[in-house]
Amino acid sequence: MWHSLKKLLGLGSNVHGPFFVIHLRYQMDAPFPQYDARRPFRILSYLEARNLLQKGTLRRPRAATIQQLQMVHDPLYLHSLEEEGALEPILGFRLNNKSQDRFLCFQRMMCGGTVRAARLATKRKEVAVNLGGGFHHASADHGSGFCVFNDVAIAVASLRAKGFDRPILIIDLDLHDGDGTRSIFADDPTVHTFSIHNKTLDHDQAIASTSIELGSGVEDEQYLQELEKQLPPLLREFEPGLVFYLAGSDPGARDKLGDWNISLEGMLARDRFVMNLVRTGEPDLDIPCVILLAGGYGSHAWRHGAAFFQWLLSGTHSLDIPLELELPVGHYRRLTRLMKTPVMMPDEKVDGKDGKPGPSNDDDWGLSEEELGMPGEKVETRFLGTFSRYAVEFALVEYGLMDRLHQLGYKELRLAMDLDDPLGHTLRVQTGGVDPLVVLELKLKIDRPRDSERAFLSVEWLLIQDSRSRFEMSRPLLPGQKYPGLGFLRDTAAVLVILCERLKLDGLAFTPTHYHLAALSRPLALCPDPGDEGRFRALKESLAGLDLRQAGMAVESGKVMDELTGEPLIWQPSRLIIPVSKTQKRDFASEDFRRLVTASEEASHFRLRRP
Repeated sequence: MWHSLKKLLGLGSNVHGPFFVIHLRYQMDAPFPQYDARRPFRILSYLEARNLLQKGTLRRPRAATIQQLQMVHDPLYLHSLEEEGALEPILGFRLNNKSQDRFLCFQRMMCGGTVRAARLATKRKEVAVNLGGGFHHASADHGSGFCVFNDVAIAVASLRAKGFDRPILIIDLDLHDGDGTRSIFADDPTVHTFSIHNKTLDHDQAIASTSIELGSGVEDEQYLQELEKQLPPLLREFEPGLVFYLAGSDPGARDKLGDWNISLEGMLARDRFVMNLVRTGEPDLDIPCVILLAGGYGSHAWRHGAAFFQWLLSGTHSLDIPLELELPVGHYRRLTRLMKTPVMMPDEKVDGKDGKPGPSNDDDWGLSEEELGMPGEKVETRFLGTFSRYAVEFALVEYGLMDRLHQLGYKELRLAMDLDDPLGHTLRVQTGGVDPLVVLELKLKIDRPRDSERAFLSVEWLLIQDSRSRFEMSRPLLPGQKYPGLGFLRDTAAVLVILCERLKLDGLAFTPTHYHLAALSRPLALCPDPGDEGRFRALKESLAGLDLRQAGMAVESGKVMDELTGEPLIWQPSRLIIPVSKTQKRDFASEDFRRLVTASEEASHFRLRRP
């Protein structure tokens, strides 16, 4: 029977469900006293203490990508989430910038958990539990009721994109109406939304929907009778190939926000009834199922989940669930042994070389003093002091850089940011796996020169490379290159110029380490020193007729002579600026600047030594 787990026989053994998807980022402290941020971990701690969890049953998700969010949500809505205070209409209270960034990360991680659970369930034809999720109030163009993104809709879109075409049934037994989910699938006959709730929030019709309003004060008998009457015929008629079950705890009598009186016994009877319909014990009839925690508020909400999943894992249950369950730091460390995943999912990329799985990095939960409620040093949380991680990722997608990388064959990409270096903030786009390949690395800082009213976005480091490629005669390397470039330096520069505009800076500043980089930046970039600008123009004129690589190699190899000194030219990098503000553009267009550049160009004389 699927209720009991088999112990692993070795590293190559398979692991049978149910699987549990969980990440430390599911723990999000918010100024909302009814929300228990440690609910998923109290459930796991209870199950672990009863030896019900085996190594490999816990799986870590990745946060939902911007592209996955865009499959469901309106671009204007997603863009609006960058703004300060954007979550106030959704949460009912205002978060500061740091808390807002963390909340978006929290919901994206749980959305990624539902995507991961859906893939596990469909690939393994099993039960997968996301210990979070169920954000059923989020619609395509707005969020509501604590729900920013609709995780179920995102998971469905992700499965459809990978070719899953079976009908999907969403059984929503959260106390509240699944109005957002119903609106997203209103015109989709392949997704049926079934919801029993206290009050219908949206009376708009949907092609495939069952919406049942029971009002307030509901008790066990009425609740279970309605479920037994409505759900079995729907399952027989619709014949779903996948079920999402929002097993909300908020119908329970102890729930702090609920207005029903369902006992813990009644909640478990509900869960057993649903699961026995979906999972008959006959492999040919069992339906893959994703279970989500959904709603549940107050310090006792975790007890329902603990009892439900105890039954799910063992076939037996206990109502003797403790009222309180503290989580010492050691709890998280004990759970790491259950995180190791010896068997890879069929649709996951291999991490190691030669197609073999690499060592798991699931041991590292990234525990920090701050996340454990301990005092810590204040650290920067926003890129360049302004942009959240969400905003940076959204910009990379919006301006097409991520699409370009995907077209080049980089499918599994992650964003990393280092905000601790006083010399600048680093943004890194890299592949996944144990030995990630860095595709783009960029270190920026805002530079305000002394004795100047100007402010620039300074590029301290820029790396764009195709490290999968090798040297080819048809694609020779330029000076300073270890690997070929990816061909979108200009696209990256354009995005940085837009960034300057948003930050109201005067220009984009950088220092080219090689001649070809300075040449590529023309005519957009100029040296603010007119003497340097004039000398570069004279140098470029002396290299007329050579292609970019030939010119760069000539400068690097000492084949360009400075006729004033009689010595080979040694390349001296000079600061360049792409002007953005009207003030900086006027400086470069002024008569004095142009006159000094011309004088310097006429006074500089370079000659290419011919073989």
